[in-house]
Amino acid sequence: MENSVPRYLIWWPRNYVVESILQTEHSGRLLIIGFDLMWYFIRCAQYIFCLVSMVLTSLFVLSLTGISFASISAMDSIEKLLMTILFLLIGCCIDIGKYLFWSQRHVTHYFFALSITLMVFSWLASCAFLITSESDLLERSRLNSPEYLSQQQRIHGVERQIAQQERLLAKRLESSFHSQWEAGQEVIDSIAELRKQLFSLRGMLPLTGQDSADETVPTARFFSDVGQLLDLKVYLVRAGGFGLLSLLLELSTLGMISLAQAYSGLPDSNTNTEPNMAIDSNEGSDAEARQAVARLSADILQGEIPPVIRKIRAASYGLDIDQIRQALKNLWEAGLLETDKRNSYQLPVNGNSG
Repeated sequence: MENSVPRYLIWWPRNYVVESILQTEHSGRLLIIGFDLMWYFIRCAQYIFCLVSMVLTSLFVLSLTGISFASISAMDSIEKLLMTILFLLIGCCIDIGKYLFWSQRHVTHYFFALSITLMVFSWLASCAFLITSESDLLERSRLNSPEYLSQQQRIHGVERQIAQQERLLAKRLESSFHSQWEAGQEVIDSIAELRKQLFSLRGMLPLTGQDSADETVPTARFFSDVGQLLDLKVYLVRAGGFGLLSLLLELSTLGMISLAQAYSGLPDSNTNTEPNMAIDSNEGSDAEARQAVARLSADILQGEIPPVIRKIRAASYGLDIDQIRQALKNLWEAGLLETDKRNSYQLPVNGNSG
């Protein structure tokens, strides 16, 4: 028995498919229902992957304008709002084009190259958005850390001392006594020392609370632990982690589109299936064609109709000759049929229970 399985039976274990078809009275109907459920599940998963990738690309394009969601509600001009909507639409169009070109990549190599180009841009956009989002989260956590707040209080305290010394200096310089002028020189020296201290405190402010933020944000703590384990810089681990996550998202999205095409019987660029051998809906919808193929397969395996093209075409399955040939070939590749004389097929002697 061959290892390959026909597309419409690939989602169930081999023994379960064979036993349900040969021994259950309503097996054909169950097979059709199971096929449709799996088809809807694949379509939903495809839409979810596409939506996530589209949102990440759109948010990155929006971030190029310096606009965040927090500032959208505070916009006071219609021009800024229209600009925001325009950049969001640009990101959506990029991803939509990627999906459409990928789904039609078998038509020409130009569509394939264009889809890969858009995928690379979408991948880089997702990486950049994830990295900048984590950076913003780290910055907000750092600004709210106890170390940063304490440093701010020290800076404010030094600023108040400088303001007091400047007021005192102004009073002494306005005095007519010479002793007050000499005391004013001491105040100037004190102000200079305070300004040096203020400069030092402000210089340390951008890094204050960074360690606390790294421990507070889960992703930063994870990348830090991985970096220590692999003896790598944290920024390299962060770029590699987000890059791998974004790449898996893009590959999963394109893979889900290809899976939906293969499951619906559309031609795939990685197979030798010709377009005229796909299970399409010349006389009905794609779902009706898939149901007809599943019903034909169940009838053949139950022995209700022989696997002969002439007799199948005479029956009321609504399939053309190419679809019938493909269905018989899939059953033969699955090991459910044997070759017969004159390039035809027959049921295995030990597997015919009809």
